[in-house]
Amino acid sequence: MEEAHVPQFCPGRGPTLLSTFSQSLSFHASPQSFLLAPDLTDPTHPRGTTPNFVRAKILNRDVAVISSYRHCQEILYATGEEESSSQPHRDNLVSDRIGGKINPGVFTVGPAYRELMVDFFPAPNLLLLDSPRHQPTRQRWDKHMALMAAHTPELIRDCVISRVTAWTDGSAIDLYEEMKDLSRNVLCSIFLGLRPSDKTYKDIVFQQENLLRGQFSLFPVSIRTPFWCSSRSKGIDARNKLQAMLKEEMASPRPGCPFAHRSSDINNEELAANALLFTSSIAVKALASLLTAFLLNLFLFPCQPSLAAQVRKQSPGQFPRTLLRSILLETERLSPPVIGVMRRVEQDIILKIDTSAARPQHQSQVIVPAGWDVWLYFVNACRDSSVYDQPCKFVPERFMSSLDPDPGFAFGAGGKECLGKDLARELAETVALVTLEKGLDLSGSIEAEGVRGWLGWDEDVSADMIARDLKQLPTQRPRQPIKIRIRRLWN
Repeated sequence: MEEAHVPQFCPGRGPTLLSTFSQSLSFHASPQSFLLAPDLTDPTHPRGTTPNFVRAKILNRDVAVISSYRHCQEILYATGEEESSSQPHRDNLVSDRIGGKINPGVFTVGPAYRELMVDFFPAPNLLLLDSPRHQPTRQRWDKHMALMAAHTPELIRDCVISRVTAWTDGSAIDLYEEMKDLSRNVLCSIFLGLRPSDKTYKDIVFQQENLLRGQFSLFPVSIRTPFWCSSRSKGIDARNKLQAMLKEEMASPRPGCPFAHRSSDINNEELAANALLFTSSIAVKALASLLTAFLLNLFLFPCQPSLAAQVRKQSPGQFPRTLLRSILLETERLSPPVIGVMRRVEQDIILKIDTSAARPQHQSQVIVPAGWDVWLYFVNACRDSSVYDQPCKFVPERFMSSLDPDPGFAFGAGGKECLGKDLARELAETVALVTLEKGLDLSGSIEAEGVRGWLGWDEDVSADMIARDLKQLPTQRPRQPIKIRIRRLWN
């Protein structure tokens, strides 16, 4: 057994101030290119592949970027909050320094996201809570969302029908922009009871965009002068205005707003604070990313007959193991809207690495010191060849198998799994079903290699093509508009 060592910088990088600044810019431009292994001397990381562990210095933070599915899975389930029956089989790839079981508090969310999130989504915020406060709060929110879910399908369907029926036969649409508008309509309807014609709706959209620009500014400093304000400063101003508007909305909720229904467990302050995140531009863009990839796969994936035609022939009684649900789960696996999540490491941990394929009868291990961040890179973790057959290929029927393939991480996993997972899937399936029911067909051509690689239509797409054709931050989406032609098969 080798002595544990910290993850290595890729050649040409290091902890210097200049290198740190360069790494931050490079990662922001294209995480996939940033993580690509250029080192020909390491047999476990062939050129053109992404190492399972990469050290980085980003925004002056020591980071271990993890692209191994099993390691990501164990870290996500390390909160200690999950029922034992719901936890996947553990390979014990993550341990404390002496090889023992890690404690539930080893990986924390709040400290990891403090710089990126706290100024823009302040407490009381479920996303940033850690144990022991997280579990009872999550249970209250699960109950609240379950009550809300009884009223959301009809609202979602109304929003989708309104958007889809506005598409005229023969017209061309920018699919991502259409899905972004639809996602915003749905979120504002469910969480605030607002419609696009409402003035408050327009004000919230404007301020949420300002908040997002401030949150992801490459110049993360708040500066205000009589003549100029930094993006971060403008973002914090937007947050203050949004907080005031949302508190007012929750105090006097609009008729038909399921999120604001009276619950003895959640007060107006909590509702307003979390509505800030649920209606955020990053939530809108994440939904738009998923819907865009899902519809492209459903209508344009190269096969005969088309997947849309195959789904039309399926009986609704086959749900949930329908082809439609399988297409959605495969889309989530290959094209997660958010590329990953962060955790702060509160005590030294060991990541065990099986390198037997490259160096038989040999095992190595990596140490991640306390105070570092681990960034779980879902994009490559869910294309891990040790977990999936044909890992980079879109296989529509993959999740119709009785073998229950490992799920993707589009919504995270474990105790911190996304609270809106069921709502997002409800929206995606409703968009697909309404489009099919209304006799609409979407046609077009996806030529950009990076977009085809993102969707899993082509394998072995280079990181250069991914960087050229795909934006990955704050969510994944094509750099260029996706123009789609609408055709009505019947009226």
